[in-house]
Amino acid sequence: MADERTNLTLRLGTRGSLLAQAQSRLIAAELVHVHPGLKIEPVICKTTGDKIQDRPLHDAGGKGLFTKEIEEALLAGTVDFAVHSFKDVPVTMPLVDSSKLTIAAVPRREDPRDCLVSLQGKSIQELARGAKVGTSSLRRRCQLLNLRPDLNIQMIRGNIDTRVRKLRDGEFDAVILAVAGLKRGGIFDSTFMHLIPFEQMLPAAAQGALAIQCRDDDERVKAILSSLNDPETHECVLIERALVQALDGDCHSPIAVLATQTSGRFSLHASIGTRGGELPVIQAEANSSFAERGAALESVKQSLLKQGARELLKDNKTTDKHG
Repeated sequence: MADERTNLTLRLGTRGSLLAQAQSRLIAAELVHVHPGLKIEPVICKTTGDKIQDRPLHDAGGKGLFTKEIEEALLAGTVDFAVHSFKDVPVTMPLVDSSKLTIAAVPRREDPRDCLVSLQGKSIQELARGAKVGTSSLRRRCQLLNLRPDLNIQMIRGNIDTRVRKLRDGEFDAVILAVAGLKRGGIFDSTFMHLIPFEQMLPAAAQGALAIQCRDDDERVKAILSSLNDPETHECVLIERALVQALDGDCHSPIAVLATQTSGRFSLHASIGTRGGELPVIQAEANSSFAERGAALESVKQSLLKQGARELLKDNKTTDKHG
């Protein structure tokens, strides 16, 4: 295999944002380290998600807008593989028929927590009454309201560096971002970026994880990429995405879920808000052996359903498919 990869060049499709390029460079470096002689050529793909800056993505088609053009480039053969933030890969309602694509690897997960970025407080509790908090996430919105119903939560768009700049410029009292993106983007600063405990805010499914995608029939590329797969991370992320699918979650569904494993034990925690990011919020959790994680998934799903999850997530607007 090493001889076959000498002087082999793979085209890596990536968005042009600071975070996307940082993540792509990270994966490219790891692949070259594992496969000496391999060359990676970045190919910038301008995605619809990058172009839309004037409204929330859940009103325009969801986070799949960050992967659509890249997946189309994979199917067209103009790139050989892609690195996505796994939480941007749609669980339901995909924008591209990805049946001929595969996730060849999910590397070890970065910290999946959310982060409070603020010059006015080190925790959500310390924010002033009525503080203006920026987030485009319905999941974060409902969990924030559950903690602090007095907060003034406003939509914010832009890449992570743009959002941090808006905070520094005084447009917001605080913004909420994924710590994984801040760390991978090289802009995490503990002086005004503070980790939010899981007890207060659970992440999106697959937050902190990367998905390395290629064409399913490209066995050579799949073999190369699979060397970066972390089986435990992969399994935990699949469980999280399975819960979203079991609840028929879409881009308007504020579903938070975290699966973890430690020393053979498995834990699954979930938090569901009302469609559109409103209250109330319901929660469920289960613990099992890692081998019995499927039973934990079923237990959490049934607990949420008994608490009315389907009604909370139901789209009552029959005339508007996008809610």
